[in-house]
Amino acid sequence: MNAFAQTVANWHDFYHVVGDAAAALMGLLFVSLSLNADVIARKANADLRALAAQTFTSFICLIMFAVLFLIPDQGKLGLGLPMLGIDLIVLFVTARHFLEAIRKRARPWGRGQLALRFAIPVFCLVTIFVVAITVLLGQTGGLYWFVPVTILLIWDASLNAWDLLLRLREPHRELEVK
Repeated sequence: MNAFAQTVANWHDFYHVVGDAAAALMGLLFVSLSLNADVIARKANADLRALAAQTFTSFICLIMFAVLFLIPDQGKLGLGLPMLGIDLIVLFVTARHFLEAIRKRARPWGRGQLALRFAIPVFCLVTIFVVAITVLLGQTGGLYWFVPVTILLIWDASLNAWDLLLRLREPHRELEVK
């Protein structure tokens, strides 16, 4: 095994835990939203659907990156290209979720508060983009940046999930108008 593959293999346990945690949290979010499907499906809650979609996207992103690091004997192209591809796709999806949430917000959230919900994932994704480029160049020092990125993504997605649960229990304007 070459030095690059050995360095990536050293991250195995970390990403095993990250993947398990993200999958468990995503499953809990899925169950929670399923139990409130009638509320989340209301037209007045389009902003919550966008936030829920972004939260799922963050958890899925973490799972996909964890899977990449669990593949044995990774080379710089085998790790760097999928990292770059996943990152760009998730960045695009995150931008779409943000624009949808801004366009359809029904809650008294300020644009700043809503933007913050999406700024953290964007910051993480930009950082991952830089790390993916360094990996493609055969450097592994940037892999340590995945630690704060992972912590931030789990923290942000967990806060979003909590906020979603609380907001789904608020009185709904659609019901009050009738």
